[in-house]
Amino acid sequence: MIEIYLFVNPLGKNCAEAEKLLIDFTSTRSEKIDLTIIPLINQRMITATFEQQTIDLETRNHYFRLAYTIALDFKAAQIQGKKGARQFLLALQHQLLNEGIPYSESLIKQLFLQTGGDYAMFKEDRHSALIKDLFLKDQCTARDFQVYKQTSAVIYNCYREEDGLLLEGLDLIQEVIELQRCAPRTPSLLQPLKMNKAYN
Repeated sequence: MIEIYLFVNPLGKNCAEAEKLLIDFTSTRSEKIDLTIIPLINQRMITATFEQQTIDLETRNHYFRLAYTIALDFKAAQIQGKKGARQFLLALQHQLLNEGIPYSESLIKQLFLQTGGDYAMFKEDRHSALIKDLFLKDQCTARDFQVYKQTSAVIYNCYREEDGLLLEGLDLIQEVIELQRCAPRTPSLLQPLKMNKAYN
């Protein structure tokens, strides 16, 4: 089995593109692939997001709080299933990033109900200590994998423990996916990949 961990900024357009790319890719491969999306929220990520802009502290803090809130929403949705949570996150990102619709409780309710989940349970879970603990564990996972940048993917082949890759950035993730689509009979997702940082 192949395991893919995608670390994202919930408010990043490139992250949303990477999510869609990997969701589509995993649905078309013959081997079993487990995709886990992990929100990455820290001050380094915020700094990188606005490195080409001059913003005030209030704007920076608002962005951080919103990204954190969406991360908790996503973790609460994951309790009811990873597939539904991915659908919820992509739908929310589309509304916020593409349609310009502001974050609101009514929007969250509408999008979550579209996944067929239990909204009452979701509403209770999203503010619980459990969800906050799960979020903190995600940040620890990022540190364990030495992931410091948004739109980063860690890929592991569970049948070959020495195989592992860290892919940083949407362009590199796209390049790797295209390589695999050009070689659909490749027995291992990682076999032809000899780029970027490898774990062994």
